[in-house]
This record gives sequence, structure tokens and C-alpha cells, in this order.
Amino acid sequence: MVELLIMDADELKDSEKFETAMELVGEQRRNKVERLFKEESKRLSLAAGLLLRYAFFSVNQAKLYTEIEVTANGKPYLPNKEYYFSLSHSGRYAICTFSKVPVGCDIEKTRDKLPRTTKIFSIQEEKEFITLEEKEKRQIFFQLWTCKESITKLIGKGIAYPFESFSVLHENQVKESVFIDERYFYLKSFHQIENYAISVCTETSKITWEIKKMNWYNLIKIKNT
Repeated sequence: MVELLIMDADELKDSEKFETAMELVGEQRRNKVERLFKEESKRLSLAAGLLLRYAFFSVNQAKLYTEIEVTANGKPYLPNKEYYFSLSHSGRYAICTFSKVPVGCDIEKTRDKLPRTTKIFSIQEEKEFITLEEKEKRQIFFQLWTCKESITKLIGKGIAYPFESFSVLHENQVKESVFIDERYFYLKSFHQIENYAISVCTETSKITWEIKKMNWYNLIKIKNT
């Protein structure tokens, strides 16, 4: 099973909630939050940390939460791979995927004005994309973007991996799976929040999904038992 946890980080605009969350998430996440400059970025990173803490505590693995390490590319992981997880945030929402199998996730707030970049498209995708109506372009662009980023997060390279080197779009639809570097990656997109695109990637096709919209009280009450 893959859990997809979602939180509105604006709940942390309350200074008391913010400070309590900083105490709960532990030193590693706290230091990451403190290095950020924008208040919005601090809230989003802290919300992601709260979701990850919840995921570990919900399976009675508080100790594993304290054993998280970070790769040179900034990807958090467990050295012994007891669980896999991925974090992302955009706009006002943070998400966390958590599973016993490798996962990657991404969330992006959709915008009417698309970013000026062609480096996201493969040659074939660009040919298909320019044929779309403007409304379709907006929907497909962010779905394609989140799918590609979820794949590269699972791989462990994030945006350092060239998005234009592989395709997730075929006949104006996002594929259910792609084959990259001798591996199959399976994609799932969600529209749980208006004006946000969310995509998750796994290496297993037969997966049960559980989606949870979390709030402050859900996240702080859970304890390791």
C-alpha cells in the first residue's frame, strides 16, 4: 500500500502551532526549516516534516524517523530501506508518500501562464503538446511535470535528471508506465485539491492507494505505541 498524505501548510501561520511543530519534527527537519528565508517556504517544509513524522508514528516506528539520512542530492532516505517515502510541496500544500516499496511524488500548483521552458518535453511530447487547445495545455503541462518529477525523485536525482530524455505523454494522455534505464515506473495522478496537480510513481503496478487529507490536530496527536 502507498499512503498519500496531504496538509494545508497555511495552518502553520499560527505562531503557536508553528513552534509546537518545530519541536515535534526533530533536529534535522528543524535545521532545514531554519535555513529557509521565506515564511511560506518554512511553513511548507515544516508541514512536510510533520506528515513524514506522522507516517512513521502511524506504523509504530518512531525510532526509524530519527534514523533518516539525506543524500548529496538532498533526498531523505532510510539507510536500511525499511520504508520508502517522498516529500513535495507547492503553493500552500505539502504532500508525503510512504510505503514499503520505492516511491516518488510531486505536487505543483497549476497556473494559467505556463513556465517558459522546453526542457521538460521530449521531442515527441513537444510535437503533441503544440497541437493541444490552450485549456488542455494547462492541464497536461502540470500533470506531465509532476509525473516526470515523481519519477526522477524515485530514481534519486530529482530535477538534475534530464526531463527531456524520456516521455510520459502518448496521444495527449499520460502513460500508465514508462521504461527508463532498464526499469519500469508506474504512474498515478490525483486531483484531490482544486488547482493542484499531484503525481506519484512506484516500481510496482499492483498497488493499493490510501489518500489522507491531514490537519494540525491529526498530526500532533499521534503517538508511538
